[in-house]
Amino acid sequence: MSNVAKLALLLLLLAAAAGGAFYFFNQGVSTQVAPPSAQPAEVVTKDQNPEKPKVVESTNAASEPLRVEASGATGNSHSDAEQGVKGKVFQPNGQPAVGVTVMLLENAMSNAIDMFLRNKTGQISPPLATSVTYEDGSFALGVIKAGKKVDLRVISDAHPEIIKSPISVSSGDWYDAGDLELQQGLVVQGRVVEVLSKAAVVNATVFLNSTNGTHAMSATPGREHGIMMQTDDAGNYRFENAPRTGRINIKVEADGYATTNLLSQQISVDTLNVIDLEIERGRSITGVVVDNVGQRITGAKVTATGLSVKTPQTETVYADNEGEFELAALRGGPYRLQVSAKRFANVEVPIVLTDEDQKIVMPKRGSVRLKVLTTSGRAVKSYRLSLKRSFPNNPNNIGNVIDFPDRTINPRNYRDAWAMIDGLPSGLFRFQLMESTHAKTLSEPFTVEQGADPIEVTVVLTMGGEISGTVIDDQGTPVAGATVTSDMNAGLAASTGIFEMFRSMIPEKHTTRTVKTNKQGRFRITKLSFADYMLRISHPSYCEGTKVNIKLTQEGEIIDAGVIQLQKGTLLEGITTIDGIPAGQVKVVISIPAPASPAVPNAQPNTPEAMAQARRRLFSTKSLSNGDGHFVMLKRVPPGTYKITAARHSADNPFMTLLDMKQSSQELIIAPGQERAAVNFNLSSR
Repeated sequence: MSNVAKLALLLLLLAAAAGGAFYFFNQGVSTQVAPPSAQPAEVVTKDQNPEKPKVVESTNAASEPLRVEASGATGNSHSDAEQGVKGKVFQPNGQPAVGVTVMLLENAMSNAIDMFLRNKTGQISPPLATSVTYEDGSFALGVIKAGKKVDLRVISDAHPEIIKSPISVSSGDWYDAGDLELQQGLVVQGRVVEVLSKAAVVNATVFLNSTNGTHAMSATPGREHGIMMQTDDAGNYRFENAPRTGRINIKVEADGYATTNLLSQQISVDTLNVIDLEIERGRSITGVVVDNVGQRITGAKVTATGLSVKTPQTETVYADNEGEFELAALRGGPYRLQVSAKRFANVEVPIVLTDEDQKIVMPKRGSVRLKVLTTSGRAVKSYRLSLKRSFPNNPNNIGNVIDFPDRTINPRNYRDAWAMIDGLPSGLFRFQLMESTHAKTLSEPFTVEQGADPIEVTVVLTMGGEISGTVIDDQGTPVAGATVTSDMNAGLAASTGIFEMFRSMIPEKHTTRTVKTNKQGRFRITKLSFADYMLRISHPSYCEGTKVNIKLTQEGEIIDAGVIQLQKGTLLEGITTIDGIPAGQVKVVISIPAPASPAVPNAQPNTPEAMAQARRRLFSTKSLSNGDGHFVMLKRVPPGTYKITAARHSADNPFMTLLDMKQSSQELIIAPGQERAAVNFNLSSR
């Protein structure tokens, strides 16, 4: 079994252990699902009360959103996009909320690594779309790229923020977020005074945010530190739009004073929430950031972290155009300084005291002079370049380097025959090159040292190997027009969604290429890098097929994957409703068959029979209902017995998602030769 397959098996075991924790929520009612009639008709949704079925017309036509920019809109609502999010916002008294800011932000988990890097460098991601509500409280925010996970934020200075997350918008679908009612916020008030004299601190800035971490990865633009108020002439502040549940953080900043934080303060709807704060005169750490030849570095990020209970704070500033910085709002005591800048090695000063001046010397990151050649010796000067970590004790493995983004190299990067690649961290690495006429190629390992002279690396591109084979159906007939894709070898987890959760963390040595089968069902994939592969085979009329554990190791190697048989599966679709009303953004999941498939007699571990049996038991597929509540499963379902559930996502209360799963759980039986089937869900309102 390959290393990736072993990792996938370990992840599956962990997932299975976790699954026992909510076993209770997966005990469903057994129902056999019959294929729908050939003529489309009404769709009957199953209620918790079977005596009162609700009838909903099945339709794919999305209701047309408003396509006019709101009066006074800021930014771009992209309301003319083919897909997006619409809805209405109301005041607590039921009146339309007019002129309230609404925006869509990229969901933090849509690209967690990229989001992490942007946050690390202090970059603020702008909204994907933003506008204000119309006179009737409605809004329409377009999504340019379909399928992107987004967060909807409704922002009012007089009420707590509304967050709906995550929302996945399908191509051509306008998801209706429904009627969103602003809540009356809690009142949080208090007084800010100087710690020794108890004198009022005037014009101090007080920030308030929720402790639940909603904004940790993706802050609302303009509210990176929370909602904000200024103290009056008596040092008093008063928020009337604090969140109604949970705990809050309070942060105070004032000229000449140390920043003060009060974390995880409990607030309640039935008491007066008074939080007074005492702040002390600020102390400073100043300094300059230079490189190893004395040149000043502009924009270096300097973070001071307190090292004692008397300095429970972390502050960050950026060096100015002269490379100088000042951390002016610190409590007196010891701190650790961490300094980072583009193309320079990170520097840490373990202990620094306030009222000290620092000179931070940052060595330049390593550089490489790179030459890329074909096997005939011709120079190549246009390609995509990745940096991968190399492991001397396991030379066949590579690791991702998250603080070195991939680069496109072209002739402008060259000096004579060499491309200058700078900004490399220290360590043992390999370059990975992608060029259209060759297979993905790894360089030999090389070592980078900070501040050292550039080293020279020469890479000869490879033509790689090939995989061929034949695709047939369950009757032995060649399948023409099937899509065959080379992919990272997932082994045991090839047909499950578990591996997809972790694949972004695994470096890709393989080459992803897609071809179609010919009339004889034959396919041939060329220019494949040396790696462990699996093949994914898809066709609209069949279940997805896979061929795993294919290993390419040599230049010019040709591997015949043999005959791959596709099973005639069932297209499953349905309608999701809430209290009988069609509802989108409901996730429908088909999971491990219940009861489990019988074991293959005398099957030995790691044999093809045992692996195939395990994959059958781990089959899963999912779908997300569109704005009309209609869903179609992403994969055709092979014959067998499965468990199917529907659930709404709840970021604030995952228990509600599990409750949906328990209440909606059904046993799904797919018969051999069944072309289509329908199953519907009616969830109760929360």
